[in-house]
Amino acid sequence: MKKIPVFFISGFLDSGKTTFIIDTLKNDISDNMMKTLLLVCEEGEVEYSEELLKETNTVAKYFDTLESFDYKLVSKYIKEVKPDRIVIEMNGMWELTKLQFPREIEIVQVVTFIDGTTFDVYFNNMRQKFTDIIKRSQICCFTKLDDPTKILPYQTALKLISNRCQFMIMDENMRASDLFEEPLPYDINAPVIQIKDEDYGTFYIDTFENKERYNGKIVEYDIMVVLSDKLPKGTFIAGRMIMNCCANDIQLYGFLAKSNMGIKLKDRSFIHLKAKISYEWTEEYQEEELMLDPISIEEIPNKEEVLNLTN
Repeated sequence: MKKIPVFFISGFLDSGKTTFIIDTLKNDISDNMMKTLLLVCEEGEVEYSEELLKETNTVAKYFDTLESFDYKLVSKYIKEVKPDRIVIEMNGMWELTKLQFPREIEIVQVVTFIDGTTFDVYFNNMRQKFTDIIKRSQICCFTKLDDPTKILPYQTALKLISNRCQFMIMDENMRASDLFEEPLPYDINAPVIQIKDEDYGTFYIDTFENKERYNGKIVEYDIMVVLSDKLPKGTFIAGRMIMNCCANDIQLYGFLAKSNMGIKLKDRSFIHLKAKISYEWTEEYQEEELMLDPISIEEIPNKEEVLNLTN
């Protein structure tokens, strides 16, 4: 069965979702334009006019509550409208894990809109909600943001939530550009790259996004040792525990180190590690993963175990 593509547009009220959808529908007008089923789960100040819907070959259906968004009803609308695509304007306050969708659809893209003028307040007070939304998104667009530098302190926190999400800034004319272009807080061209604790999140993210920068480089930093019987013999994880949104969302971010250099390491102990970086193919993840080849290991007193990079 050929599935109908779904474009999932999420975000909080008045963040620009409706304006973006209207602009997209208008830009798609052509002699052979596709038929769109628009499922609206939140109505803000901007509305979809009957004239617009007619001009763009769009049928809109409205849902007032999470409970009313029933997959059987959605399936009924699909049979009635026979759309080529479905666009969902989602209410950002709804619990997305409770949504059910009919089998005949396939979500192909999730775009989240964030009001830049209120982001810091919402992020600091509703961080779990933001985390859930961003984790599901391929693209996050900040709107109403006159000064992009206001978001820079949150760069590491946002990218640790999802390093696969593309963070954009969208102007009033619906033109998008990359949001984060901040210089690295350490010297990437130094003979030995020195990483401070507060810069570990940036380092971790950048090693995935820009592998060519780090292949063959030497790095030096304080790291926590994580041991496991599931790891290859003579290896350990060199990482840090990082809190993304709350005490219930603490995760290990680290890399496999190939050798302990004959030193008997203890689980959860701290070391000062100097190591050469390489990337090697792993069958488990079906991609190249960063590997650390220790040059020197120095045992140090235990440090604060959890890094909080979201303040």
